[in-house]
Amino acid sequence: MWNVRFTNEHQDVNAIYNGYPTMFSLQIHHGGEFSKFPGRAKCDVLLNNMCESLNNQLVKGRDKPIITSLEFIREYLMKRIAIVQKDIQKCKGPLTPYGTRVMEDNKKEACKYIVAFNGGQKYQVTGYMREQFVVDMRERSCTCRKWELTGMPCKHAIATIWDMGKNNLGDGRPENYTDPVYWLDTWKQMYEFKIDPINGRSMWPKSQCPTFLIPPHHHKQIGRPKKKRKKGVNEGVIFMDGEDMVKFGKLSRQGKSVKCSKCNNNGHNSRTCKGQSAVGGSKKVNKTFTMKKCGGGKNAANVDKSGGGKKSTGA
Repeated sequence: MWNVRFTNEHQDVNAIYNGYPTMFSLQIHHGGEFSKFPGRAKCDVLLNNMCESLNNQLVKGRDKPIITSLEFIREYLMKRIAIVQKDIQKCKGPLTPYGTRVMEDNKKEACKYIVAFNGGQKYQVTGYMREQFVVDMRERSCTCRKWELTGMPCKHAIATIWDMGKNNLGDGRPENYTDPVYWLDTWKQMYEFKIDPINGRSMWPKSQCPTFLIPPHHHKQIGRPKKKRKKGVNEGVIFMDGEDMVKFGKLSRQGKSVKCSKCNNNGHNSRTCKGQSAVGGSKKVNKTFTMKKCGGGKNAANVDKSGGGKKSTGA
């Protein structure tokens, strides 16, 4: 799909992906910098969590017939839009709640930078660790690439905007340099439509189609039907040191030894224990296991304390 280009220790392995159609060239450097990402999306989210959250809400209607499933989705979206519209009415300010939080965080970091003007449209921003970036106000870009990627002025751009306001070269408000996708008015426009409610199935008009459609043959599978979707092989897996350490939110037990609670030996658990003796000749055995081996409470009273067998009751 994408012509992905990875650079590791200046070794170009782009020849591996020459068989795929080229959409754009992506180069990943050390440190996770996004220096070659295009700024078309105006979003720095690299995960699919937004789609997964919607997919999670549709689990209950997924196993229903097609019309019932579509009705479940329509009713959920109708309620969802109404809830979001109530949240929008509570918001104040030029930006959305998420945009406001990101802007406030960037403003806290922008106070630590010093801005130098070159007399044109470019500014040099220097940090406390002697890091330097170039901000171009005409192109609305920064060499850190965060302004182009997210559409939100980065901390270097905010420091530049403040410096422009002090020198009467601008209004000094970073919110005015934010992409329209973060505006509260844009959010209102996205949710200004409504999904109309409909009547029940008994009031639906009859179809005029002369062909009578029958459902296909359904073969019922063995076991309880699964509601959750099947995840991929590497989905939800975190690799550490070449091994799968976390799978689907659970810590992997790979490479760990199991210890039996009965005989204190490694390699098996109490359910598969066959009464093995402890390693090194130790006779430390669980009391419950000893009672069961002796035959219970009544028979245990007939066992000689010295270990010599049962007491003699006759000649």
